[in-house]
Amino acid sequence: MSSATPPLVAESGKDDLLIRSIFEHAARISREQQIDELVRLNADFARDLAGADRCSLWLIDEASQQMWTRLAHGIETIRVPVGAGLVGRCVQEDQVFLVNDAENDPRLLRTIDQKSGYRTRQVLCVPMRAEGRVIGAMQLLNKPTGFTETDAGLLGLLAQFAASAIDTERLRQEAERSRLTMHELALAREVQARLLPQCPVVSGLDCVGFCRPAHSIGGDYYDLLPLDDGQFAFTLGDVAGKGIPAAVMMASIQTLLRSLLQSCTRDLSSVMADLNQTLYGSSTAERYSTLFVGIISADRRKLTYVNGGDVPPFLVHADGTLTRLAESGMPVGIMPGVTWEHFTVPLAAGDTLVLVSDGIVEARNQAEEFWDEPAAERTLVEHAGEALAYLPETLCRAADRFAGGAEQYDDMTIVALRIH
Repeated sequence: MSSATPPLVAESGKDDLLIRSIFEHAARISREQQIDELVRLNADFARDLAGADRCSLWLIDEASQQMWTRLAHGIETIRVPVGAGLVGRCVQEDQVFLVNDAENDPRLLRTIDQKSGYRTRQVLCVPMRAEGRVIGAMQLLNKPTGFTETDAGLLGLLAQFAASAIDTERLRQEAERSRLTMHELALAREVQARLLPQCPVVSGLDCVGFCRPAHSIGGDYYDLLPLDDGQFAFTLGDVAGKGIPAAVMMASIQTLLRSLLQSCTRDLSSVMADLNQTLYGSSTAERYSTLFVGIISADRRKLTYVNGGDVPPFLVHADGTLTRLAESGMPVGIMPGVTWEHFTVPLAAGDTLVLVSDGIVEARNQAEEFWDEPAAERTLVEHAGEALAYLPETLCRAADRFAGGAEQYDDMTIVALRIH
């Protein structure tokens, strides 16, 4: 326990020197960039200025509506509810409390003395205000001659400087954390964008992929993968959730799928089962993914696919008619031992296959109404003759027109392929 030092100056006839000392202290703390050190400097100065035995600086934890000491001379960090004890009342009521007979004051929070063995006789509590709000309080304990109104006035002046310095530094640190977070998110988004493939040039078909995340980092993914035997694999998935956890799972799925699709076996039912077991064993219950995986034969006349809960793809034929590949199974990663059935459909020259994530067909307007799948179907049929490279943008524009400026709710991802 640190002992009290004599007051910096005597109370009588030294007002100018006191004020000068406070302003010199204010200049010193304005250069400090560590909140813990700011609290220590202010507590030391306040204790010595008033000739008190101890000083505690209390700050409000807005989340828990508690007050806690960043530093208290002679006692460990403690927490009390806002409004509890003299210091809690000081903050709650934004009032100075000067009590020289604390042992007989029912407002004293005696549990702290009981735990620490300290005996509180005199208390002076002054609110700390910054930008028009109370952020905490300074509390002085035990002055042998008792606290005075002069002590309260000087401590009030010091509390203003302390509150301003602490709040300014806290805001600076929050801004720095926010800047670093945004920088990290920008890097993560750049890495994620690089994971999405460039459109490969292959014989017998054209292909295009498009992804517009709703937030800095998305959970949708797709792949366009020429295989070494002339076949062509493509995928589209949507990881549950958003942000970095979804992005990590997205990257893992893409890597695993590439490895499985490039292996000797091309049985899509086995690919899905193997992927599911790996994901289930390495992720939490709320992390799963819808997933469509397709393989187009080397002669470009047959599609083999499996669908794990994704939006049923649109197949627009050369004559302008449209069919949906409606067969589907469970998403991957939800539970072990799941099996998926694969399906085949014939393809012909001029056929266009379009895969979309639910961010497209569930686009919302200001009235919280959803764009629907029939609207997407009509858009695709109307623009069936359009160059494939423009088709994703056309579909997104149609969804955006329906949304009417409403915030994008989910990632928008499209994969389109056209058979020669």
